[in-house]
Amino acid sequence: MNQRRAQLLFIVTIAGISGIVFFLTGWFLSGIWNQPPLAKSLRIGGYQFIDPLLACNINNSNTFLQDHSLGNQISSIINTNVQAGNLSKASAYFVNLSSGNWTSVNPTETFYPSSLGKIPIMIAYYEMAETNPDILNKAIVYPIGGTDLNTTQDIAPPQAIVPGQAYTVEQLIEYMVKYSDNNAAELLYNNIDQTALQNVYGDLGIPVDNDPNITNLDFITPQEISLLFRVLYNGTYLSRDYSEKALELMSQSSFTQGIVAGLPSSTVVSHKLGLVGIQTNGVTTEHELHDCGIVYANDPYLLCIMTRGSSSLSTIENIIANISQAAYNNVASSH
Repeated sequence: MNQRRAQLLFIVTIAGISGIVFFLTGWFLSGIWNQPPLAKSLRIGGYQFIDPLLACNINNSNTFLQDHSLGNQISSIINTNVQAGNLSKASAYFVNLSSGNWTSVNPTETFYPSSLGKIPIMIAYYEMAETNPDILNKAIVYPIGGTDLNTTQDIAPPQAIVPGQAYTVEQLIEYMVKYSDNNAAELLYNNIDQTALQNVYGDLGIPVDNDPNITNLDFITPQEISLLFRVLYNGTYLSRDYSEKALELMSQSSFTQGIVAGLPSSTVVSHKLGLVGIQTNGVTTEHELHDCGIVYANDPYLLCIMTRGSSSLSTIENIIANISQAAYNNVASSH
């Protein structure tokens, strides 16, 4: 009998130990499997001893919380307007620059960047100016008789360069960024070191389509465009002074019908619009209107909204303003 009890005690002991081992193994593996993915960073590379950071968490890992409430609000605004025929598609990307909370609506939708492509031109000139400040003082003449690229804009720049006059690179950057002057942008593009410009796209991993056409127009997402603003805000690509200068210029944008219209009047916004008409047989049938930038609320946040639709520009502007208001209220309610 004692021998039998000893056998039973041994079996119970072994079973108990096995249970503990299985429990601890399961707990340990569960801990591993349930760990959020590591936040992916974008780094410039090319150095032996340093690895400069450009932006972190570009893969939207669970290290930072996704704001489902705001995402649902934005989705509702977009879906309502798609169903009403005001939009054919739209996408938005939001990041709270203080908390890291984010949301992305229709993240795989792509668009044509249009005037948002003026930001890399500005960044490239400022980067060159860090080693050669005189480049900003270089004078460029806007020739008489050239094609006026502003005549094709549905939102004409309130101020524009004048044919026959000379402007410094710094002045042209101001016209390009503050007023979205296409002629100033063309002069800057034609006079820039193309390698320096392509380096900006390559360093930041921003896609480029050098031959867009009506059948293959859209190629970039709001999240990809947002990297331009994130590296400026973080001061991680340009020097702090030039990053500050770039965002200050964008805070003086003459376009106030999109993101700005959805905010209290005293709110500072560093942003850039993009606008292009989609033509079929020479007739504009749709517009793509985008507005992306940093809103300096109590918690600064980045908001990029990209849209495409056949309704009037004023209607699309109001849709962007409504999304902007939802984002602002969401951030304000967290305080």
